[in-house]
Amino acid sequence: MATIVGLVVALAGPPLFVVVPDLLLGANPSLGVQVILQFLFCGLAGFIVWVVISRERLPLQSIGLRRPDWSTLISAILILGVSLYVLPLMTAPLLNAIGKDGLRTGIQRLASLPVWFRTVVGATGGIVEETLYRGYAVERLATITGRPWLGATASVVAFGLAHIPAWGTGFALGADLPFGILMTLFYLWKRDLLANILAHSTALVVEMLIAIP
Repeated sequence: MATIVGLVVALAGPPLFVVVPDLLLGANPSLGVQVILQFLFCGLAGFIVWVVISRERLPLQSIGLRRPDWSTLISAILILGVSLYVLPLMTAPLLNAIGKDGLRTGIQRLASLPVWFRTVVGATGGIVEETLYRGYAVERLATITGRPWLGATASVVAFGLAHIPAWGTGFALGADLPFGILMTLFYLWKRDLLANILAHSTALVVEMLIAIP
């Protein structure tokens, strides 16, 4: 039961943090409200860690969290380079084909925020999403189904769909979904969640500072 609850939170929690505030508070709540929401969003990762340790009684290695070494940093740099310079070469034609609906709205939301808060959003976003979708969802779905590839596929699909409320269907499926595939394949290869987090958070911070006007 604890694992089922954890999976529901991991897979459905992030999109709900977009949909529910939009319904209750509108598309542009105050900065103070957004700071509180981001703090609660970070609580999703804390909840998953609590489930693993206290309810499942498993080590954090079961979600890919292990003591970092030099390979962690090297791996993070490698995947960061691929995500920033190689992946866009493949996703650009896909985005041109299926459209970028919702992208402008997402950018406008972020552009209204101060730079310091955008940096916080990027840094914490990578931590939360990698913990939920890679470390927890991939591992637990693989255990439940008995097929790692099936667990990874379900996690990737959930990751792509989770970005639709904030970025629209076109960008979520044309850019976020391929990024999720890349990060999941890398996680299955190295099983080093911290490397995933470092790469994902750094990529988000770069985009927050460069791509957002």
